[in-house]
Amino acid sequence: MLRQLALFSKIILRVDMAIKGNKLWLIVAGALLLVSIALAVAGSLWYRAQLQPVNNQSQDTIYVEIKQGTSSQEIGQLLKDKEIIRSPLALRVYLRANQLDGQFKAGVFGLSQSQSLGEIVNHLVNDQPDEKSITFYPGAMLIDRSDRQNKYDVMTVLQKSGFREEDIKRALSAEYTSPVLKGRPQGASLEGYIYGDTYFLALNISPEGAIQRGIDELSKVVEENNLEQRFASQGLSLFEGITLASIIEREVSCSSQRLCEDQKQVAQVFYKRLKEGIPLGADATFVYAADLVGEKPAVNFDSPYNTRVHTGLPPGPISSPGIGALEAVASPASGDYLFFVSGDDGTTHFSRTEAEHIENTRRYCIKNCSLF
Repeated sequence: MLRQLALFSKIILRVDMAIKGNKLWLIVAGALLLVSIALAVAGSLWYRAQLQPVNNQSQDTIYVEIKQGTSSQEIGQLLKDKEIIRSPLALRVYLRANQLDGQFKAGVFGLSQSQSLGEIVNHLVNDQPDEKSITFYPGAMLIDRSDRQNKYDVMTVLQKSGFREEDIKRALSAEYTSPVLKGRPQGASLEGYIYGDTYFLALNISPEGAIQRGIDELSKVVEENNLEQRFASQGLSLFEGITLASIIEREVSCSSQRLCEDQKQVAQVFYKRLKEGIPLGADATFVYAADLVGEKPAVNFDSPYNTRVHTGLPPGPISSPGIGALEAVASPASGDYLFFVSGDDGTTHFSRTEAEHIENTRRYCIKNCSLF
């Protein structure tokens, strides 16, 4: 009898423990369910908030360039960086939910902070681009007739933008109106006057319109930085200042042009040579002269542009100078250097005597200086 009671007690205890265990499981399951519901509600509220415009009151248009092959993740970060959308993650969720991932068109689109995420996506996926971008480059010439690859002259840039060669040539020979063009010699080309920058232009713009934008931008840079007056204080006209800056741009290019002290020091070298009646000796000038006619560059190339042979400035600019080179001409560095050489590693080495220059060339310009 006692054994039966003991066995019965064990059974009751196990049943009680099982019930308590089930209750605990039910409590845990219920808690997890509540947490899941709370997270779902919070996520839904967050997602809905991310769909809203960044600024309902904004009336500004922000232009965004979507390049061919750009991923949705990259586009989301781009839009976030420009403060057009609230969250790149919300954009990816929206695209996947609506089966639009990878459907963006390439081009330049005008967007606004007052647009919802859905409106922005609709514009980027279903509408045609609002504008196209054209990038002219500092240091580029109008037409590069050399056989080198990866050319970035104005002709090549405009051809890649869809313009026909004959239309571009006509545009480069057309007459333009801009304050910066005053003082330009009669018959001079537009070399040096199409400012290097990225421009957002109407889809139906003509090559003349694109060129005019580049000229107008240079005029703006000249005016805002008081360059004409500052060139005059150095004894140069506006045309001469642009010409000298174009040589500096080709001799020493800078990634951070405003802070490029090398360009300012090169300007000091050139000013000293001009003052003393010594040829500038800029390799970029005979290279330009040869490129103009599609011939192989040589130090003694017969051209008035070749400052290895002729004293003074060449007849005109040899490239489009950037702001760094223009500033260098306006405010050259102090010093008494008479020579410089750009080393194979991109470092510019300055010297006061020909012997020092020869030594710098021997030590630092082994590859580059053997090209000619």
